[in-house]
Formats: sequence, structure tokens, C-alpha cells
Amino acid sequence: MRVDQVTAAVRVLINQYDPEGLLGMGAPEDEYDPEVRDLTALVCGEEEITAEAVGAVWNRWFNEVSEWSTRKPEQVNEVAAALERLRGQQQRSNLP
Repeated sequence: MRVDQVTAAVRVLINQYDPEGLLGMGAPEDEYDPEVRDLTALVCGEEEITAEAVGAVWNRWFNEVSEWSTRKPEQVNEVAAALERLRGQQQRSNLP
């Protein structure tokens, strides 16, 4: 899996959840791209992706004012699990 494919998959996932409700208010489809880039780095990395890791990325970009991880922890868990599955797919696709 190429990085651009991973990025596209992460964008679709995050946009489905629209954690801050920004897309629902008319923000462009690339609104979450800074967060998507960091989450893509997690997917391409070696570490297991946890809800804490996803929350840390999110809170860093929203200057600790986002309440997504406390308001909807089940969503953060779902996103982390989906990213971890994507990480597994990405690693398998890069095997010789």
C-alpha cells in the first residue's frame, strides 16, 4: 500500500466520524488533513495504534480543547481499531 493510499483511507475514516462536526457545518473535505497526516504516520509506523495515541494526535492539533476523546471515547476506540487494521494491511502489503 502506498502512502497516498493510506492517507486517502485515513481521510475517509476521519471524515466519516467528523469528530469536531466541522464537515457537517460546511468545512471542506480536507479540513482534517493535518490530523490525517499524523494519523497516517501512525499507520505507517511500527507501534500499535491505541485510543490514547489517536487522542494525543487529536488533542495536539486542537490545542487540548477538543473533547472528542472524553465525549465519545467509543468513537476514538473505533478509529484506533480501524487504523490498527489498516496498519496491518499496510505492513502485509509491504512484505517482500
